[in-house]
This record gives sequence, C-alpha cells and structure tokens, in this order.
Amino acid sequence: MLEIKDKNAFKHVFQVRVRTWEVDFLGIVHNSNYLRFMEIGRLEYRRNYGYELSPTKKTTDGLKVFVAHNSIDYLSTAAFDDLLNIYTRVAWIKNSSFCFEHIIEKDSDKSILAKGMGIIVNVDYKTNRPADLPDKFVNEIMEFETDCKLMR
Repeated sequence: MLEIKDKNAFKHVFQVRVRTWEVDFLGIVHNSNYLRFMEIGRLEYRRNYGYELSPTKKTTDGLKVFVAHNSIDYLSTAAFDDLLNIYTRVAWIKNSSFCFEHIIEKDSDKSILAKGMGIIVNVDYKTNRPADLPDKFVNEIMEFETDCKLMR
C-alpha cells in the first residue's frame, strides 16, 4: 500500500462530481476514472499558480511533461452524483522529475476512496528527452509545499 501522508498535509483540494458515464454496470465509479480524477487534480494544482494550457498545447509555465508512472490503492467506492474531494500535493522534486500524491475522498462522509501517486517527467520540447525542471517551477513548489523533499 502507498505510504501517503494524512490529508491535512495537502494544501490543494479540488472537487469533482461523479457523472453517469464514470460508473460501471455495478453502479460504482470504474477504476480507470480514478486516474482521470488524479489528472484533474494535477491540472488544477498547476492552474493554482496561474498556468494554463495554451492553444498550442503548451503550458504557459514552459514545461512539457509526461506521466512516467501511476499507482493507485483503491480503498472504497463512489457512485453516481457523489461529490469527491481530490487532494493533490508534490511530495518530491528531482532534476527532471517530480511526484504528485493524491487522496480521493467522498465529501459526504469524508471516507478515503483511493490514494495515488504519479511521477511526472519534464522533457525538452524538441527531443522529448528528460530536461531539468526550471528553477522558477522548483522554487514555487518548495515555497507552497513546506515538506516537499528536494532531491537534486
């Protein structure tokens, strides 16, 4: 099981509501949708800094990132119309990669539905090879996430 901090360690939370197409024939959220919820949390986390996707599909923070790894521990279920809280934080930063951690919680009873993490790699726009993360990005994260591990 993933060792992810208590939700009180997370400074960023975003809410989503489960839609009809996200539930399976059993009436619960299909497991693949938790990856989508985590990605929504990541985008909203970055949007928190004022960054957006531009019409050219580049983010306005200058990063081009790929997901290198995702892990999810499923702990409980959600159903249609449940309101979910997606907690997102950056746990560590290396030269070209960083790790998002997530907790997905059902808002109505505060039960933890899933814990997950994603390792993200910054790449060069032309070569798609790993590229160092800009100092501006690293400094913003380190300022916001007081217990983020810097491993450069």
